[in-house]
Amino acid sequence: MVLLKLGRRLILGISLCQLLCLVLDRPAIASPKSNQNNTIQLITSSDVQGLAEKSRLDQSLEMIDEMDDSQRKVILLNNLALNYAQLGDIDMAIAILEWSLSIAKNFEDVVVKVTAITNIAKYYAQIGQKSQAIEILDSTVELASIVEDKSLQGQLLLEISLKYGEIGQEESAQTLLAQSQEIIAASRQPLPEFPFAETPATFKVGFFGNVSSFRDTTAYLGIDLDFSKQWSEDDIFFDGNIAFDFDSSRTVNTYRPSSLILSVYRNHFNAQWNLFTTFSLVTNQDLFSSRNDDQDLTVISSVYVGAGLNLWRGDSRGEFVDLQLGIGPRYEYDFIDLELRRNRTDPVLAILLLARNFSIAGAKLNQTFVIVPALNDFNNYLIGSDTKLSIPLTEKWSLTNTLFLRYRNEKIFEANPKLRFFFTTGLEYEF
Repeated sequence: MVLLKLGRRLILGISLCQLLCLVLDRPAIASPKSNQNNTIQLITSSDVQGLAEKSRLDQSLEMIDEMDDSQRKVILLNNLALNYAQLGDIDMAIAILEWSLSIAKNFEDVVVKVTAITNIAKYYAQIGQKSQAIEILDSTVELASIVEDKSLQGQLLLEISLKYGEIGQEESAQTLLAQSQEIIAASRQPLPEFPFAETPATFKVGFFGNVSSFRDTTAYLGIDLDFSKQWSEDDIFFDGNIAFDFDSSRTVNTYRPSSLILSVYRNHFNAQWNLFTTFSLVTNQDLFSSRNDDQDLTVISSVYVGAGLNLWRGDSRGEFVDLQLGIGPRYEYDFIDLELRRNRTDPVLAILLLARNFSIAGAKLNQTFVIVPALNDFNNYLIGSDTKLSIPLTEKWSLTNTLFLRYRNEKIFEANPKLRFFFTTGLEYEF
């Protein structure tokens, strides 16, 4: 960009110098009315037209430079580069196409990106840079090949095939055409309901927080982790957050770490039924009606094994609502006010409703609802609900809002309520 701007500033000066050179170098014609050495300099109309055209292109470049990066800006830069090349300024044309390519590579929508980059490759070929055009098209093939939607992938490969043909690469065009035909034909075949199609792993990292201040200042800040992987008959997903809880009224542990982890593994018998294993770990969560002060420490950990029934499945294997019923041990540890209040393991029954990536007007809803009574004491039960709504901002970034609800029937100490809720908001990035 620095070179382009310097070039634009110098071009008007260069144009004036060219005009002066034309005046000095043109052959003189003697005046028929005088024998004196007075001369008249002749400047052809094509020279004047060329200088005017360069001046117009320079003004256009200045205007385009002021625009925000967009598809329209890329189109204008491509056309401008071709105009410079037609005037013989190949270096300027190449520099402008490099600028256009750098903008196109930053487009987040893969369809827009592939279309823009393949068009730029065509312009490289038109200004005589065929090897660079082929290199660019080769890179777009790799980009299109990672698209998960097979129908869309085939369409993008077909588009690149046509661009290969436009620049005279018939062999590459024919090879890619056959590949796109095969992919599009396969995408039209209905997928078997079961076994499932294996999908790549997804990993998301989020940032959330909550801050309040009156007489005392409290804050709850942390990171949210989300991982999932689907195989043909098995899948696993992991939700967890690690946070630091700050409270200025504490005398010892002003900063206090906490965690909330849920991991679910499922082995599918068919499209409806599965055998699941769920692990959960909660530490220092006053959401479960435990104290959150000084040296207090609370831990609730469970492992459930049971059967799950699919209630709804979306277009993607990662979109589902399952009802699960299982049994297993639950460990509870509460150390409150320097006194051990609870340290025991109970057999429990777990009733879980799990929803992941449920679509609501373009947003994604993740819901976990669980009721867990102890089998040896039905008065000892927990109820938990986590509702997370992710609103996409870009292809990778989302605004997340999560509501936590907790109910613990047995009070660990009398001053604590049984029901607590908490709300966080933050940003999430998907790798």
